[in-house]
Amino acid sequence: MRLVPVCSVFVAVAVSLISSASEPVELFQEIKLGNPFGIEINGDQIWVTTVDDQCVYRGMLDSPSLVRVAGNGKLGYSGDGGPATDATMNWPHEVRRDEAGNLFIADTRNHVIRRVDAETLVITTVAGDGVAGFAGDGMSKTKVRFNQPHSVVLDGEGGLLVADTVNHRLRRIDLQTGIVDTISGNGKKMLPTDGALAVESPLHGPRSLAVDKASIWIALREGNSVWRIDREAGTIHHVAGTGKKGYSGDGGASKDATFSGPKGLAIDGAGRLLVVDTENHAVRRIDLTGGNIETVLGGNNVSAGTKLKRPHGINVTGETGFVVADSENNRVLRGE
Repeated sequence: MRLVPVCSVFVAVAVSLISSASEPVELFQEIKLGNPFGIEINGDQIWVTTVDDQCVYRGMLDSPSLVRVAGNGKLGYSGDGGPATDATMNWPHEVRRDEAGNLFIADTRNHVIRRVDAETLVITTVAGDGVAGFAGDGMSKTKVRFNQPHSVVLDGEGGLLVADTVNHRLRRIDLQTGIVDTISGNGKKMLPTDGALAVESPLHGPRSLAVDKASIWIALREGNSVWRIDREAGTIHHVAGTGKKGYSGDGGASKDATFSGPKGLAIDGAGRLLVVDTENHAVRRIDLTGGNIETVLGGNNVSAGTKLKRPHGINVTGETGFVVADSENNRVLRGE
């Protein structure tokens, strides 16, 4: 019998060993996670968001347990100023951890960004008033309005980047002042022009983000493509996807490939870009040096036990490993 947690404080799970580099392994396979979405990894620690039970869990990659760190299992928007485990959320899509151990959560359908303090474990709203819309550039906290923010990522320069998906914008929260600004996207449902200034460019459904020292990487769900912002020049550049919906291009140039609703991004230790091609039920990988793309999990490379169903979040382990949320199969997979 498989156990289904409803935000239990401690969840007993079993973790299998990886049998080969080419075969993914299901983590936490003794339970049925409630539609896992976001994956954060720091060293040997892992955080997983679940949208069926509105929670965030923490565990160790090599440990048979998870602990609930945010959410009480009920859908809602409450709990600010109190213990994070007593709070309610509405589709916590993604979680990130800063160097001090504080957690930042994209509470997507509450249209806010929330924070769990590492020392007090108290949850607060960093930005957003809980109403869907667009407002607040140059302002902070409840004067800011988002519309289904799906992805958050720390920019390494004191800011938190937010994929403000339905507003078709990339926004930045200054974590010292709380001020929010738009750094790309003008609200238009269009693809950018390659090489244009990011601040003046449209973004069609920015859904997921990743960063390195030189670049901000953006997956456009409705735009079925991946783009890169040059952090020094402030320009935006085409990386992958023609913009048309489909599943093609493996073995060729990433710019000529087609995607279907890409929703997760990560850069691995070898400098390659992992893209969760959600509606193609695949994880694809781009060689950023040669520009070629391949499917590394799911999609047309399906074998017994590795078929994906609408995967979402992804993060990396070591030089070439990754962990992906196989969302509608209610599991988390670790692969190479």
